[in-house]
Amino acid sequence: MNKFFKFPLIMSSEKYEMSQDELELLLDKLGTGLDQLENSSGEARKRFLQVCRGQLDEANKLTDEMETEARGAPLQYRAEMLASVRQFQEQVRNKQAIFTKRSYSKRDVFSNQVEENSGGANKEYRQQVLAGSRVLERTGDSLIRTQQIAVETEAVGGEIIGDLGTQREALERARTRLIDTDEELGRSRKIIRKMYLNVFSNKILLVCIILVEAGILAAIVYWKYFKKK
Repeated sequence: MNKFFKFPLIMSSEKYEMSQDELELLLDKLGTGLDQLENSSGEARKRFLQVCRGQLDEANKLTDEMETEARGAPLQYRAEMLASVRQFQEQVRNKQAIFTKRSYSKRDVFSNQVEENSGGANKEYRQQVLAGSRVLERTGDSLIRTQQIAVETEAVGGEIIGDLGTQREALERARTRLIDTDEELGRSRKIIRKMYLNVFSNKILLVCIILVEAGILAAIVYWKYFKKK
């Protein structure tokens, strides 16, 4: 069995890591159990069927736990973790398909033996079992293809989310710069307003000085030329 990529603890929860380790060991045991199931019969076969069925149920529970933890992981790691979960789920489905096929294969052998003794009635039953097995195989293949599409879609979604995060940061920086620029413009308007008031005040003062000087000049002229007469 191929081992999957291990995520650092900083990227995922401790529960995720524990579930992943348990699932890998369980899949190894399940592979061995399925091989034993294929070569067993009688009471041993019943025991292996029960053990494999329980291991499959436990594997599904573990993948559900991993998926829950992955969906709660930080955004930058979520897509990659979910892709790993999808790979584990695909492995479990493959084991399920093998289990279903091998559990039916033994029944087919039994059906052949009964058919030799009982005739055409059991032949129809055998055909129904074979048809059901083919349906299950086709369903398993369809699930695998659907899973691959889901993984690819998840990866694309992760890239889009990453791009959106980068664009959001750029927009936040641009917004900050606009706020700073607006503040600078506000201060500049205040300075210009003060300068305008100073210029206006200086003009009024200059006019007053001119008027005073004109009055003084008129008084001097009046005193010098008209007062003496």
